[in-house]
Amino acid sequence: MLFRQKPQQTQMEIEILEQSGIVGALIDKYVKNYALVLDMPLIVRDIKIIASGSSYNCALLGKKFFEEIADVHTDVEFSGEFLCQSKRKPDKNTLYFFISQSGETYDTTTAAKTVKEAGAKTFAIVNNENSTLWDLCDYKINIGAGVENSIAATKSFSASLCALYLCALKIAQNKLRDVAEYLKNIKEIEKNIASVLDLTLNIGKAADFLAAHGAFPIIGQGENYALARECALKIKETSYIDANAYSMGEFVHGHVAVLNKTGTLIEIITSDFCEFETKTLSKIRKDYNPRSVVITDCEEDFEAGISIIFPYCEDKLVKILSILFISQMLALKIAQKLKRNVDKPHGLNKVVS
Repeated sequence: MLFRQKPQQTQMEIEILEQSGIVGALIDKYVKNYALVLDMPLIVRDIKIIASGSSYNCALLGKKFFEEIADVHTDVEFSGEFLCQSKRKPDKNTLYFFISQSGETYDTTTAAKTVKEAGAKTFAIVNNENSTLWDLCDYKINIGAGVENSIAATKSFSASLCALYLCALKIAQNKLRDVAEYLKNIKEIEKNIASVLDLTLNIGKAADFLAAHGAFPIIGQGENYALARECALKIKETSYIDANAYSMGEFVHGHVAVLNKTGTLIEIITSDFCEFETKTLSKIRKDYNPRSVVITDCEEDFEAGISIIFPYCEDKLVKILSILFISQMLALKIAQKLKRNVDKPHGLNKVVS
């Protein structure tokens, strides 16, 4: 599904709006007759995902997929951190995933070379078949997102995320697990996410409010923490606002004191919230009474100043992609309010050499 360019529409906005079609095409390519048609080792005992920037946040969500769907222990590590562990040898019984939109990200490709030289199996998730990472790895997926012109990763993130989800399903299928329900749902993904932004209210209102603040925390629990990290990164990249992400439980262990200064908070909380999350939010409100923006799919009263409510869906991937799209659009609108160049943020480039 492609969208015509509107007058004065930024590349970032165009690429945000392209995502449902890209994800749909990726699923159609690798899911045929309720089977995953991608190349994967028959037996996968452990996984390590190595990535940087937005790809690292994507990897944190991939860890959830591998552990919950395929029941495979998964670690995630920054590419640069992996390279500094010179005394630790890659494990030949581990499948190493490397995520890079360009396939040329320096620290990620260098890490892949190190793993390859040690004789361990490697898997590339890339957007470029004519790349170092693609040629280097034993197994690979082209996410098919097309050229990403905006510096801030949007469509490459969602496509890489979907690729990790497909890999998790393939491993589960190889282990003879029943993934029929996942495959049934995944065929509806494009339709379910295509209209998310049209049905979501208050993004512009929240952006106007947040643009007036120089710093604020973003909190979430579980996969919502990984999404909080990505939301914070997008806001930093495009608006230069000091937005920082915290796991909701960890936030109250000292970090919450920043509310004494900022008084502003973004909360990501979804309909599968647990009692711990509601108690944590209640304590934050009681102690600090922050002015909050809540990104949520439920009508629960979280005493928010502004609620960005998106359509409820039981499917976890749809829920994650919905929050992702809202975060991207929120970052875009904050940056536009501040008159930033969202496609070419000052001092930023894609790190490929």
